[in-house]
Amino acid sequence: MTYTSETICAISGAALVNLKRWYRSGIIHKYPSDREWTEAQLQEVMDITRLTSQGATIREIKTAQAGAHPLRTGGWAARRGDMLWQLEFGSPQSLRVLLRKLASNFTGDDFVLRLLLPLHQWLRDDTRAGASRRMERFHQLMVAHAGSVTRHATRAAAIPLLLENVSEKHQTDIWLEAIRLSGQGFCVEVRSFCALYPSVNVHQHHLYWCGAGLTEMMYQHFLTRQQKGYPVLLCGPDRRVHHLYPQPQLHAVA
Repeated sequence: MTYTSETICAISGAALVNLKRWYRSGIIHKYPSDREWTEAQLQEVMDITRLTSQGATIREIKTAQAGAHPLRTGGWAARRGDMLWQLEFGSPQSLRVLLRKLASNFTGDDFVLRLLLPLHQWLRDDTRAGASRRMERFHQLMVAHAGSVTRHATRAAAIPLLLENVSEKHQTDIWLEAIRLSGQGFCVEVRSFCALYPSVNVHQHHLYWCGAGLTEMMYQHFLTRQQKGYPVLLCGPDRRVHHLYPQPQLHAVA
């Protein structure tokens, strides 16, 4: 039995960029057909996603395979340490290179939920000298990376998804979500919310990002769109309706 790349991605949670990186690195064995995947390759992909979910890099996995010994990895703590070192001392180029390498090592959900989100929380809690500079570098890096993966998804004709910014508590969060959704195979457009001028329905999926709750007007707008059959859903950490909502947040800028 053979599988398409799209089926492998759907089963494993990996993105095409992960499959290409793993295949070219040699940790997935090559077979005569380069268009279809075998049952054995599927099992290899599942094994790799299990190992990378622990924070193991491609190099660490290859070392374990070559020596036929148990995997030794610094895990997610080591990956966050690599990012923190680059945020403190690295050049803009070396920081971008490291992020791209990590993105190709790990599935989209693991990359964001196990690496970037905890790192973002750590940076927000950091009170040492230079904390604001590191936080700003991280934010700009996430915005740039989200733009990069969106351009790639556009060229690949990925499924269009609109991520509309209803409210935000931390300005970086919506960009992390955009990166995560891109890893699931979507072409994500991030846009500010405006109830007065509803978005033209050109996207197959439409998410309202709720980082700091909704006003009653926002919620009614969402319900109206949903009742009319539009493909809209609420997402984000705070989807509650706040009666005393700060109105300047209405047109939050992503």
